[in-house]
Amino acid sequence: MTHGRKKSRMARISANPLMLALMTATKLTQAEIAEVMTPVRQCLKFVREGVSTQLQFEVLRSTMLIAQGIEHSGIVRGLADHITSALQACTAIEARALTSCAWRQTALHFQELDALATAVDLHEYQLQQISAGELHRIVNHIKARTASTGGNVVRLSETDLALMAA
Repeated sequence: MTHGRKKSRMARISANPLMLALMTATKLTQAEIAEVMTPVRQCLKFVREGVSTQLQFEVLRSTMLIAQGIEHSGIVRGLADHITSALQACTAIEARALTSCAWRQTALHFQELDALATAVDLHEYQLQQISAGELHRIVNHIKARTASTGGNVVRLSETDLALMAA
């Protein structure tokens, strides 16, 4: 009986503390980083070529929001200006693409393409520096913030990601 007190944090730990420690303390493997970055790079390619769908663009923008979350967490510092430039490019691209209230791919400026390509490369660097647990925590925070501000959170299956990469 807790007599009105909250249960201690130790009582909430999963049944296998070694697996919990491994998940939160280990860095992402090269295969895991590639699994994350392949669809992102494919979406960047489609945006650059002018054939992206709105979903592909949203994947790219969401990646930039995650990169910004990593920057704000203090794990990897010094990339804020590049990430901010990429997010500003995303805002400008989206504003032009949705002028008719339906997604229409628009011509991109060199500065926008450069900002997005640089930020994608830097995000890969970020992923090499953080643990799986830190990434999971940051992604959940971004999803919660998006949902609480009225945005949509879409969960893509591996099939959806494979179709983007095809």
